Amino acid sequence: MGPPDGCRPRTGNDNLAYWLYGCRISLLIAASATLVASVVGVVVGLLAGFLGGMVDKILSFFIDVFLTVPFLLAALTLAPILNERFALYDSYPTIQKTSLIIVLSIFGWMGTARLIRGEVLALREREFVQAARVMGMPTSRILFKELLPNLAAPIIISVSLMLPSFVALEAGLAYLGIGVTDGVSWGQTILQAATPTYFREYPQFLWQPLLGIVALVLSLNLLGDAIRDALDPKTRR
Repeated sequence: MGPPDGCRPRTGNDNLAYWLYGCRISLLIAASATLVASVVGVVVGLLAGFLGGMVDKILSFFIDVFLTVPFLLAALTLAPILNERFALYDSYPTIQKTSLIIVLSIFGWMGTARLIRGEVLALREREFVQAARVMGMPTSRILFKELLPNLAAPIIISVSLMLPSFVALEAGLAYLGIGVTDGVSWGQTILQAATPTYFREYPQFLWQPLLGIVALVLSLNLLGDAIRDALDPKTRR
């Protein structure tokens, strides 16, 4: 086993810089997917909860359909298709990142949509919403000016819990070979370090990204719990 110095084996790259850059890529993909999935989930939840009727039934049906799709199977199928369909040689790493963001977003908005729908169902009978309807406000104004500000707490909680899950999913997908292939993400680092020969000689280079993922996901989950407790009126003193 080689000494745990600051250089990557066989390449001489700075290990700390490599590790930090892998964290940057993972967070970039996870944060972008969280933003897209949250926007889609909030819009769908607002429309389903406020409009009700046939619109609610149709949107709820789509939510249930997407929830029944096996994420891993869909990701293994969809991401390579997007990569090969839209990738050019010079922009292939960018297309791979974009494909991961699209895949994570497509299968990550349903929980937020269900949460927002439930909150809107409770809020739409409140006096301020009924007053806005009586005053003849357009639906878009009621949704985004009256209801949306009252949904800040569940949206923030949903985002804080979605982000760490996307970090872990990105690393897992990269390990399976459908992530970025330029070798800088944590998942790709794990894939390279998990080969038998590499692991026997340099096991520390497998534990470093693994511990980084565990620490990052744990810290983001703790942050989400703290935000939830701070925004929950029942826990305030």
